[in-house]
Amino acid sequence: MTPSTTIPPSAWRRDRGASELGSPRLDDIVELSLLIPSQWANDLMELSQERGQSVGQLLRAMIGRALENEATER
Repeated sequence: MTPSTTIPPSAWRRDRGASELGSPRLDDIVELSLLIPSQWANDLMELSQERGQSVGQLLRAMIGRALENEATER
């Protein structure tokens, strides 16, 4: 029998304190690389300027809402 191989995630992980994030302490942070169409990137940058938020803040909010909606639909 061949031993199974675990492939580590391609995301970089780092613990951070709440003061670095501006939100309640998260014990595990994962940095993801994201490939999106250039027009989406442009649209996100424009939206971030309109709302006075970073693109990362917008994406985290969008992902959070999608996960909450998915959980409530189950």
